[in-house]
Amino acid sequence: MTKFQRFLLKRFAISVLLTLIAVSVIFVVLRLLPGSPFEALVTSGNLNQEQITEIRSMYGLDEPMWKQYVNYLTSLLTFQFGYSILRSQPVWTVLEPRLINSLILLVPALVTTAILSSLLGMYAGWNRGSRLEKFSIVSTTLLRSTPVFITAIGFIIVFAYNFEIVPALGMRSIRATPDSYLETFVSLDFLHHYILPFTVAVLYYSGDFLLLARNGVVEKRGSEFLKLHRAKGLTEMQQLARAGRNSMLPILTYFTLRLGMIFQGLILLEVVFSWPGIGRELVLAIQQQDYPLVQAAVFIMALAVILANLAADVLYAYFDPTVSTNGGGAT
Repeated sequence: MTKFQRFLLKRFAISVLLTLIAVSVIFVVLRLLPGSPFEALVTSGNLNQEQITEIRSMYGLDEPMWKQYVNYLTSLLTFQFGYSILRSQPVWTVLEPRLINSLILLVPALVTTAILSSLLGMYAGWNRGSRLEKFSIVSTTLLRSTPVFITAIGFIIVFAYNFEIVPALGMRSIRATPDSYLETFVSLDFLHHYILPFTVAVLYYSGDFLLLARNGVVEKRGSEFLKLHRAKGLTEMQQLARAGRNSMLPILTYFTLRLGMIFQGLILLEVVFSWPGIGRELVLAIQQQDYPLVQAAVFIMALAVILANLAADVLYAYFDPTVSTNGGGAT
């Protein structure tokens, strides 16, 4: 086994361990919550105690805790997430369209801001001390440090209620009845609802990419290889292109990590805009203590983060020879 293969095996084992910890924590936390998913139904008179007992048995909630835990892990390993308690549907049937709705919103926003903010950051770094650099750093840092729901509410007030340019909430109008994903996402109605949350997501992500790109170019600007290129007669833009290309590794690594964490930072964005994504569904499921739905949603999110971390580690070790696969820097 080569050194790189041992490195991959070690990182994979760590990823499996982290996934196990994440899903175990959510299993324990859910069962420590006060109340149960059936209290509201009992209070409203929709179910009696006999029916509750029957449903608890059907979902295995009357089993000992260790047996529930084993069944839970088995269901995750086989991707059989069971049935939602309150929706009476398979969990994956509930989560699949929400997951797609989230990805349709967040992935294009992340890719757009990664490209635009990185280019702007490189140009600002090359023109260090300019007004553009100061303005871009201050504005994006302000947007990044402001909670996303505050920015979202501000945009709704200005562009939806004052100027009435775009709808405030939802992913499509109430009267729309699309029969497929294509009809849903390829329509003016969807685009109209999409603009506002997409813009807020792009602005929220922009600060990190801009600073990474700007710092990378500032660091490379005085390097020997650029002096050599300058001596060869390359123009300023050609030198900037080479400096930008050599500072791409941290940006690619951060993009990979951010892609895995795409849901976590923007759950509130979906809640504010009533966007029917997996983040909003998770919040509703936690409020209703719908254990199978919460467990599956958290598992999907945790798995995305851990796989992204694994990919970032592997990419860094593969592309940067100064990074040792033993976990430290090269000697």
